[in-house]
Amino acid sequence: MIYCVFIGSFKDRRFKQLTQEFHQRLSRLWPVKILELAEKEKEILKFIQEKSGKVLLISLEPHGKSMDSASFGDWVTKSSKDIYFFAWGADGPPKGFSKNDFTSLSLSPMTYSHEMARMLLMEQLYRAGAELRGHPYPH
Repeated sequence: MIYCVFIGSFKDRRFKQLTQEFHQRLSRLWPVKILELAEKEKEILKFIQEKSGKVLLISLEPHGKSMDSASFGDWVTKSSKDIYFFAWGADGPPKGFSKNDFTSLSLSPMTYSHEMARMLLMEQLYRAGAELRGHPYPH
């Protein structure tokens, strides 16, 4: 199972709508759940602590591991563990955040708003799901 953990809520309804549209498309291909957590450091750290070691935790960061869409799709679809993608809020990861528990992934070397990064993640997951199911989607 894939989880997209979004810290904080959307402020721009256009990004929220696009993210929801990709999520709806994804639901026809494979299960992806969206979890929205408030920007409360203790709650975020508790959530991470409960998952650590049991699942694959991915932190979306500009300086994380870079891969093209095909490699990303292969990587995601071949994971034997549940995957939790963390798209941090405007302030980034909480102060008590330990990178040791996470694999760091970059959607691009450029910096995007957290809302845009969420939408880009959903699009890439949709692309991976479409490839997995043999559904035509532009390369």
